[in-house]
Amino acid sequence: MKRYLRPLGTALALVLLAGAACAASAGDSLISLSYLRDTFFPSAVQTGEDAANKALQETYDKAKAQLDAVPGGDGGAGGIGAGGFSDTLQRRDWSDGQIITLTTGGGFLMLDGAATVVHTGAVVDVTAGVEVPSGGTLTQNHRYLVGEETSAAVTVRSGQAALGVQGSYALAAGKSQYTPFYDVKQSDWFYAQVNFAYERKLFSGVDGHHFSPNTSMNRAMLVSVLHRLAGSPVPGGGISFTDVPDGLWYSQSVRWGAARGITSGTGNGTFSPDSTVTREQAVAMLYNYAAKEAGMDVSGGADLSGYMDLNRLSGWAQPAMSWAVRQGIISGAANGGVLTLDPQRGATRAEMASMLRVFCEKIL
Repeated sequence: MKRYLRPLGTALALVLLAGAACAASAGDSLISLSYLRDTFFPSAVQTGEDAANKALQETYDKAKAQLDAVPGGDGGAGGIGAGGFSDTLQRRDWSDGQIITLTTGGGFLMLDGAATVVHTGAVVDVTAGVEVPSGGTLTQNHRYLVGEETSAAVTVRSGQAALGVQGSYALAAGKSQYTPFYDVKQSDWFYAQVNFAYERKLFSGVDGHHFSPNTSMNRAMLVSVLHRLAGSPVPGGGISFTDVPDGLWYSQSVRWGAARGITSGTGNGTFSPDSTVTREQAVAMLYNYAAKEAGMDVSGGADLSGYMDLNRLSGWAQPAMSWAVRQGIISGAANGGVLTLDPQRGATRAEMASMLRVFCEKIL
């Protein structure tokens, strides 16, 4: 298989251009500079590109014909374990750490999640028309073809990844425990934290395959997490809120949290369940849980005087923030060399997974 498809098109175009140059040097008065620039040159380049694409398709068709002749090909999505065969690029989910190894003529389509490819020869990104370096990261919605005398190992680098695989492949097992999330990758700072929260069923994704790590968590979500952490006890009476009617997925959690003194309302008899939980609200709930539900000693705390936005921290949240910083549940961010707490900023789902991991491992 030709390893360089773009150079093939360029070479063909240059042959055509050379012919044009000869005609011009022979004094052909019918060929003007504007014609060469505006008509002939673009047409020649397109002709080269078309030839390159035709060569690629012929190579692919030949490889596929060879694969179709492999005994035992079942035309399905491929087996689990030692490997399998697939005659289409049908979408399929693969799990964290699995390694899919293909050889010459095999193909794959990256659809969602994260994966890398290590190879011994050439893997072509057919969509972009370039070769992929060994160890390179796959691009979403790009199709790839394994080159001549090449073995290519595709490794899943997210909780799950959606790929289509075509041809014979070997499959090596991945991690025994993994999340179903396409958007939680091994390279993310929150990878281990989200895995912790998911495995312990503290909270899941926004749908079956997305955790949405940078989305802010709301107040109902967090109090529900703490309710589950406590074993989901039935609230005994307690405070009611005008915006938390009976029968909602978070109704009992909010009433439990209010009755236990873990959370409070937002004024005028409301709880504001859909409002973003701020970083100071989050640490206050954890602080109250540690003291009132877990019976922990929460006295003492870190010196917060070095944080440049300390004036933005609400007075009622200062003891909780000081305690949380001392325990390592929350840390400041160095913004341009200035240490800040960002107390009024909404806590993201990734940040909450991180806080809860430290809280469970160090406090509970």
